[in-house]
Amino acid sequence: MCAPPSLRRTAAGPVPGRVAGEAHHPTPLGGPNMATPTTTPTITLVTVTPNPATAGQSVTLTATVIPLGTGTPTGTVTFVVTGGPTLTGTLSGGTTSVTVPAGLSVGSYAVLANYSGDTAFSPSTGASVIIVTPSATTTSVSSAPDPSTLGQSVTFTAVVTPVAPGTGVPTGTVTFVIGGSGGGVFVQPLTSGTATLSLSTLAVGTQPVAAVYSGDTSFLPSSGTDTQTVNPAS
Repeated sequence: MCAPPSLRRTAAGPVPGRVAGEAHHPTPLGGPNMATPTTTPTITLVTVTPNPATAGQSVTLTATVIPLGTGTPTGTVTFVVTGGPTLTGTLSGGTTSVTVPAGLSVGSYAVLANYSGDTAFSPSTGASVIIVTPSATTTSVSSAPDPSTLGQSVTFTAVVTPVAPGTGVPTGTVTFVIGGSGGGVFVQPLTSGTATLSLSTLAVGTQPVAAVYSGDTSFLPSSGTDTQTVNPAS
């Protein structure tokens, strides 16, 4: 049976509803406007503890990754300390901490915390600054033998020690101030935190002794006192 004339078309005829010459593009499976997966933006905050730190003290860096939406970010944070180490921590509950070992000299150090992102959350970067200040010190001074006899050699020893939490070995000089006849002012270098001075010129009596540490780039000045007793020769 032949189709009615209204439904017939020739092989070369146009397809109803299509403009002549228009290419035919099949609609892809799933529809023409499939959604592109997106990730949730984040903000990374960085804290430095303690801040400021003293020379010779370790520092803890903590990054907290905050999502601008729901959920908890995972992945890693890379901490880059300008002039210092690069350290990586793994997020747990959206936070991670790393320790910068003791060794940063006095000064300021920029810190960048780069969150890597994951399948659900976008990368982000936070910034802070580590400030390192000189460490306080104590200086103790002693003498031996004490008491001594007139004309006997006496050795004065000054020991310079960092005050916790500072660590390390102070450098620089110690000025010994020895009172009384035969004393004077003497500048001696520190070696492994210790300076020494020997004298055999002290007069009879009890002489005041002071040791003044000069300080250096990492350690603050300090001083200590003592006395030295010189007895007459027998």
